[in-house]
Amino acid sequence: MFKFYFSGHDYEYEAGNALRVFDLNTDYEIMYSSFEGRGLSLVSKLDEGEIISAKAQLYDDNELLYQSYFKADDIILEKYGLKKLKKTLVIKTIHNVLKSYYKVEPDYGILTGVRVVKILLTAKRQNKSDEEINDILRNTYEIKEEKIKLLWNILKIEEKYIDENINNKNYNLYIGIPFCPSKCSYCSFTSFVNCPDKKINSYLDTLIYEIEKTIEHAKKNELSLNTIYIGGGTPSILNENQIDKIFDVIKNYYDLSKIKEITFEAGRPDTINKEKLICLKSNYVNRISINPQTMNDNTLLSVGRKHLSCDIVEKYLLAREIGFQTINMDVILGLPGEDEADVKNTIEILAGLNPENITVHSLAYKKHSELTRESVKLQKDYDLIKKMHDIIQEVCAKKRYKPYYMYRQKNIKGNSENIGYTRDGRECIYNMVMVEELETILGCGLGASSKIITGENKHETIRNFKSLEEYSNRIDEIINKKKSIRRNI
Repeated sequence: MFKFYFSGHDYEYEAGNALRVFDLNTDYEIMYSSFEGRGLSLVSKLDEGEIISAKAQLYDDNELLYQSYFKADDIILEKYGLKKLKKTLVIKTIHNVLKSYYKVEPDYGILTGVRVVKILLTAKRQNKSDEEINDILRNTYEIKEEKIKLLWNILKIEEKYIDENINNKNYNLYIGIPFCPSKCSYCSFTSFVNCPDKKINSYLDTLIYEIEKTIEHAKKNELSLNTIYIGGGTPSILNENQIDKIFDVIKNYYDLSKIKEITFEAGRPDTINKEKLICLKSNYVNRISINPQTMNDNTLLSVGRKHLSCDIVEKYLLAREIGFQTINMDVILGLPGEDEADVKNTIEILAGLNPENITVHSLAYKKHSELTRESVKLQKDYDLIKKMHDIIQEVCAKKRYKPYYMYRQKNIKGNSENIGYTRDGRECIYNMVMVEELETILGCGLGASSKIITGENKHETIRNFKSLEEYSNRIDEIINKKKSIRRNI
């Protein structure tokens, strides 16, 4: 049992996340008493004297192993805030003693948050120079040079979509379909397997009601619909009539041919056929995802997929034949049993197909996933994940793909990232405005989240119910919550 002893602060959540950067298995507890001198213990103290400072000391019984000390003068932030300063000092000291103990230099330094590019965006809004921003990334957050370069490369593409006057007037409609043909072992999203049509149709009735009321609310607030994203689950599990039903309600309010981007996740090839693709095309879907995750058949079967790699290629070529000009394909690095050779094989096949987008995820251990429950030990695999990302980067660069958005997750292998690659001018708008929180997202469906921009760099989040029964019976509560949020823009 690992013990934290706190003095002068109560940053329990942040300290736990700092430990998980290095170790996904060790249990820990937080103490506010005096250091007892037993076991592996980290003493963390925040001093709010004339100069705010923090100190961390790592002990094995009474033996001091490592210590770290930083004061306010050592820290430059992208946007000053006293609370943020204090947290950064505490986490930086904790991180540095753990880094010494575990003998690991994380690519993203002390950061555990999702949205790293937002640091650059925030700093630019504060009129900081590129040199100052690099100093913050390098010295405050301890991000490695190759990742700093990656962040700037992503920002170069995202900046084309940043205009506060336009962003504040836009909204993006997310529609969630929580049904799947089977449950993947690594997945923890709310989804239901092998549901009868009666149950799906009942859900769709509620969903369509929510979509209608959500659009009416958006139009009343004079928001312009920028993109539509239909995700899951596996939306392509729906039949053509069910798909038409969703789009028909949107057509009551908008000419879909004029919507800039409509994405539909057709992620599982075992749910795709010619008729369904024609249906999507007739509803002006202009971007679809066909997601192999890996092109290793043994891995596909072991994680619960009901298809083979050849099915992916077959359905991809069918989508091209139907006329889809923007296709995304997802890959997951670090799946059980896979090594660099598997990743090289997967990315070379996918890049050879020439999809417009390739999204590369590092495996994250989700709390409620089968993989996490059944794993004896959760592996960080720092070296392996780095080698895998290097292979992806090399192949993508050769095939003219550029990174255009990224985000990170808790308990992610290698303390790494998820990166979207794109061909020039084919980036997914929804992904960028959603991840960087540039525009309002109105989410409809079970488990969907809405993020409503309420002011300068401010938003409020509404999370829908994750139970089918609650979602159906309490849908008006969700709609009224959306209506209650005031925008001061």
